[in-house]
Amino acid sequence: MTMKLRNRLIALVCLILFLSLGGLIFVTSGPKKPFAVILFVADNINPAALTAARLYSGGGESRLQIEEFPNTALCRNASSDFSVPDTAAASTQIACGKKTPNGKLALDAGGAPLPSLLETASLQGRSTALITTGGLTSPGAAAFFAKSADAANHADLLSQFGQHAPLDFVAATTSAEDTPKADQLPKETLVARTAAELDAVPLWKRTPIAALLPPQKSARDADSPNLAELVRTAIRRLQFNGKGYLLVVEDPSIASAAAANNAEQMLGRIEEFDKAVATAKRYAGENSLIVVTGRENIAGFQLNGRPFLRDKGVAVLALNNLGYPSICWATGPGYALDSGDKKKGSPGILAQPSAFPLPAGVPTSGDVLTAGYGPGSAKIHGFLDLTDIHRILSESL
Repeated sequence: MTMKLRNRLIALVCLILFLSLGGLIFVTSGPKKPFAVILFVADNINPAALTAARLYSGGGESRLQIEEFPNTALCRNASSDFSVPDTAAASTQIACGKKTPNGKLALDAGGAPLPSLLETASLQGRSTALITTGGLTSPGAAAFFAKSADAANHADLLSQFGQHAPLDFVAATTSAEDTPKADQLPKETLVARTAAELDAVPLWKRTPIAALLPPQKSARDADSPNLAELVRTAIRRLQFNGKGYLLVVEDPSIASAAAANNAEQMLGRIEEFDKAVATAKRYAGENSLIVVTGRENIAGFQLNGRPFLRDKGVAVLALNNLGYPSICWATGPGYALDSGDKKKGSPGILAQPSAFPLPAGVPTSGDVLTAGYGPGSAKIHGFLDLTDIHRILSESL
C-alpha cells in the first residue's frame, strides 16, 4: 500500500468517525419529541363550567385533574365566517389547523382538503387512535378522517371512514344512523361490539381494531366501558410502536347535556372526562404530551349564589338557601326534576331556568380553555387561537 493511499484511507476513516460523532451529538442533544401525544377535546371547557364541576365533584376544596396541568391558555375559536363556530368548524381548527366556514369539515375557506393530525402522525410512523363518546359521524370525530362540505351528511362520512387508511384503534358509540356496515370499514379491521369482545383481543395483535359499542346505560354497564377504561385500553395497545403514537379523545356528550339544560348530567360528564385525563397521565408515562382543550361553549351555563364550602353533588344544583335556582342558562328548554312543583307555580328543587326558552341550548360566544402537560406544553400560555393548538401538537409529532 502506497503512502498516498494509506493517507487517503486514514482521512476517510477520520471523516466517517467525525460524521458519526456529529450525528450522535445531534441526536442526543437535540430536542426530543414526546413518545406519546394525547389530545382531549370537549365542549364547555371554560372557567365557569370547570369551577362548577369541581364543586359538584367534591366541594370548594377539591381539585380536578385538569387543574394540575402547569400550562394553560385561553383560545379564540371563531370560524372563517362566524364569530361563534359550530362543532365542525371548531373541530377542523384543532384537527387541521385552519379556519373553515361553519358546517364544513377539514376543508379550508377555499374548499381545499386539509390533512388532519391523525393523518400527519401516521405519515410519521406513529400509531394512531380515535375515541369518541359519540358516533363516528359526529363532527368532532369525523374532522380527523373526513373532508366534507356538509358535516351533516352521515352517509358520506361513513363512506369516507371506510375508505380512509385504517387507524390502529377506534372506539365509538353507535346508533342506527352511524353504525358502519361491513363494507364501510377499512380492510382487515377487527370489530368489537362489547367490552368483553374488546378485552378478548390480545394486546400484541397488530390488526386495526374498531370498538363499535352500544350507548352506556349506566356507570356499571358491562357492555360499554367508560371513557377512562377506553383511554387505558388504547394506550396499552398503542405503546408497542417504537415511534410512538397519537391518541385523540373527543367527548360530545358534555355538549348534549348542556343543550338539554341538564346540569347534573353535564357536570357528571365533565367529571368522567377529567377521570379519563387522569388515566392518560397515569398510563402514558413521563415522555408524553397531554393537551386538553375546549372547542365551543353551549347554552350559557352559570352557577349562581354562594354554596357552602363543603356543598357538593345535588347540594350545588338544588335551589339555594335563599330560594332561587342555583343554576341558570342563557338558552334552552329549562330543566326541572319536580314537574309537580312547577304546576303549583313554584320552581322544582332542581329548576334550571333559561333566559330565552328554546328547544335546545345554542352555542354562546366565549374563549375556551386549553391546558397542557409534558414536553412541548410550555408553548400553551396567554391568549391563542385553536389553530395554534394544532400547530403545537404538529410540532410534537
